[in-house]
Amino acid sequence: MKKKCCSEDLNDQEAKDLLTSNGLNRTKTKIGILTSLSHAVAPLSVADIHHHLGDQSCDVSTVFRAMVQFKEKGIVKEVNLGEDFFRYELINNDHHHHHIRCRQCGDIKLIDQCDLSLIEKMISKLGYKNLDHHLEFTGLCSKCGQ
Repeated sequence: MKKKCCSEDLNDQEAKDLLTSNGLNRTKTKIGILTSLSHAVAPLSVADIHHHLGDQSCDVSTVFRAMVQFKEKGIVKEVNLGEDFFRYELINNDHHHHHIRCRQCGDIKLIDQCDLSLIEKMISKLGYKNLDHHLEFTGLCSKCGQ
């Protein structure tokens, strides 16, 4: 089984509670988006999310607008894996991680380690506080790189 991307699975009630606590409408689509993201083993694109929702009565633009709202509320973060679109994952403040994407087959793996302490110390000496960073990798996986 693949390792989960970033959070525990949300059930419908937990998704509803998350929407309510962030002042958002509790629509069937938004609940479906949150549960899809919580079950994902890698960040999902808007098209992936729309596909996961199945035959619900929404279009891709509805999913996109929901992702914009979720990002503004700090529920999801955008992940840029060098494609021409963003992927999204739920924010879990207790779990910092990165990703690597195979440039040939598109497989995405989770990188659970992030030791940038040396760089963070250098940046701190410059007077910066509350640091955040975005670091994603691409390469060729073991199957494609042979």
